[in-house]
Amino acid sequence: MRVIKDIKGLVDIILEKERRGRIIDSLLPAWKISDESYSLLRTGRTPVIVIQGYLMKRESMQEVDNALKDAGFAPISFELKRLGKDKDMKTLASELRLFLELFFKNNFNGTKKYARIPAIGFSMGGVLLHYIVRAMDGASFIDRLITIASPINGLKYAILAAPLKNIIRTLRAAYDLWEGSDFIRRLKKKPFPPSCYFVSISSEHDWMAPPESCLLPELPNTKNILLSGMFHSDLPFSKKVKTLIMENLLELSYEKLIKYF
Repeated sequence: MRVIKDIKGLVDIILEKERRGRIIDSLLPAWKISDESYSLLRTGRTPVIVIQGYLMKRESMQEVDNALKDAGFAPISFELKRLGKDKDMKTLASELRLFLELFFKNNFNGTKKYARIPAIGFSMGGVLLHYIVRAMDGASFIDRLITIASPINGLKYAILAAPLKNIIRTLRAAYDLWEGSDFIRRLKKKPFPPSCYFVSISSEHDWMAPPESCLLPELPNTKNILLSGMFHSDLPFSKKVKTLIMENLLELSYEKLIKYF
């Protein structure tokens, strides 16, 4: 009888988490977790937030997702129609920040198994994560942020979106990536929390997000990795990039961070 009760209790816990997870989906429909992510979470794997680039679907990060699964992680991917399709960056950041808070309360409330988790962002997705970590206390949830071709310092050519940004909704987020936008200026003023480790991967042959637009300042908790021979859209599918992601996720040494304390 006790075994039956234990099994019933476990089933009830799983069902309750499913129920709360679906509530999150209903509150934030734009940030609906994929069914596969839910399944992997139930196995006890360490979650990793994965955010795609501007106007890209979840499938664009499939290679990164697969590499994470092969390494024993649970990639948390979102069934976004297209990132930045109809919202500006601050709105997207506010929604994702709320999702993270609800996600942690739902999955880790009362435990310290995963005090914080890693996050990976490609292009605009990485800029979004930087804003959350540096401007919205996102380091409470994220302990390691790896960005791929993410122009955190802004882009010169994004000013081209200015004339039509209030008419064409898809240009709102694009304009926010301009180096002179309020969004980027605010982000650049924000510090890099010492409790989070930042890695930026860029390519010298990427004209869409040139290395200087992705460059992190030299700090004990930052690392810049410059590659060559790859264009912007090549990076999420690159075997070299996937290897670098795994190396930096699995790296156990926090000696650089310790210098801060």
